[in-house]
Amino acid sequence: MRSRLLLAALTLPVLVACESVDSSDVLTSGMYADLTAQTEGDGTRATATLRVGGATSNTFVRLGVDDQLTVNLGETTLEMEEVSLGEYYSYIADFDSSDPGSTFTFAFNRVVDEGAPTSTATLPEPFTITGPQPDAVFSRTTQDISVTWENFNMGDPMEVRVTGDCILDATLPVAQDSGSFLIGADTLESFDGTVDQACDATISVYRRRPGTLDVGYGEGGVVYGSQLRTVKIRLDP
Repeated sequence: MRSRLLLAALTLPVLVACESVDSSDVLTSGMYADLTAQTEGDGTRATATLRVGGATSNTFVRLGVDDQLTVNLGETTLEMEEVSLGEYYSYIADFDSSDPGSTFTFAFNRVVDEGAPTSTATLPEPFTITGPQPDAVFSRTTQDISVTWENFNMGDPMEVRVTGDCILDATLPVAQDSGSFLIGADTLESFDGTVDQACDATISVYRRRPGTLDVGYGEGGVVYGSQLRTVKIRLDP
């Protein structure tokens, strides 16, 4: 689970050119924060990514010697570990617990200013994907794909993502946590040159609970607790 979450965290930013700045050159008021506590049901990974220039910026913050990111759960506080790929920097910490209702507190501790010591994220209720079945085969142009799950109507926002080598990544908001979502035929778009190709694809279903972001991040940001479940399928033209 942990290696898969790390790969997912690193994949998207490397598709575009990135640059980084040392945190000692930026006040917290000039930073945007993306903070997540996410579980697939077996442990929880806390991830923190800081940017300069807002949510769509490709300028990432690399922590200097006087700055530290930590995350707390109950009696346990962990220093977050730096991971990087090129100029993309993020920070992670892994916990064994994945209990729903667990609250994680992210702290950005600094010398240059007061930092941002109190961002919180709480894990929502878990769920189980019941359809489609693993390795099921669908024509992406002529067949609907029905995504279903157990333990629904929990009151938290949900989202479906579909990724694969022959399609453009698709992010599909779920209007209601009703236990089902339909990916309509021809919703998934092919890359140029892959219209006639088949590929493996992953359907990822997220249940996310918005948290509370410390006001110290002057550029704003997002923080949430997330339950993630996935199923792999095959897509034919």
